[in-house]
Amino acid sequence: MADFRAIAADTLEKVEGYTASGDWKPWKTSKGMEIVYKDSSDFKGKVYKTMYELDASPERILDLIWDLEKHQKWETALRGGMENVEEIDENLKVIRSISAPLLKGLVSARDFIDLLGYKRYLDKKLILLYWRGVEHSKYKDNVKGCVRGSTYPSAIYLYSVDGNPNKTRGVNIFQLEGHLFPKSLTEKFMPNLQFDWYEDLTKAL
Repeated sequence: MADFRAIAADTLEKVEGYTASGDWKPWKTSKGMEIVYKDSSDFKGKVYKTMYELDASPERILDLIWDLEKHQKWETALRGGMENVEEIDENLKVIRSISAPLLKGLVSARDFIDLLGYKRYLDKKLILLYWRGVEHSKYKDNVKGCVRGSTYPSAIYLYSVDGNPNKTRGVNIFQLEGHLFPKSLTEKFMPNLQFDWYEDLTKAL
């Protein structure tokens, strides 16, 4: 059995390394978000960093992301559904997410098996959600109709804004391999997922 707590600790270390690092290149600013990128140190692809603000408290946003029943109702990229696969403890679980087919079915649905956790840093007024792809005995094999995607260390930093408890400053670290070809399609498609995610979440709030 995988040591999910050890994987969680390693994921936190890696996303904090990305957050503290420099050499980010500008990609796009739109819809209230700024996206920058750099080469990933985890796979042969890009890691994206997005910055934004939301009109809600970090706790409210955490609830909408962590509660999968609520989550799958607002994120349009996950129209295929979400599932709690295994609960490790109250702040750590293995989940399965299924994307909808794209381009009128030319791009098959993707499914992701991820370790998802969160941690509070009271001294920083921060809630940190983090996740990465893992293997799980329940889903050893690919599911018919889906291509298994790979998630690399990713995170959502939710900072409380001083003087305004109903406002959050967010920073996302986002990297995954959706196995889209050609590679240029992946690098164009993946950042747009962040704009869609932000728009969906804003509507849900």
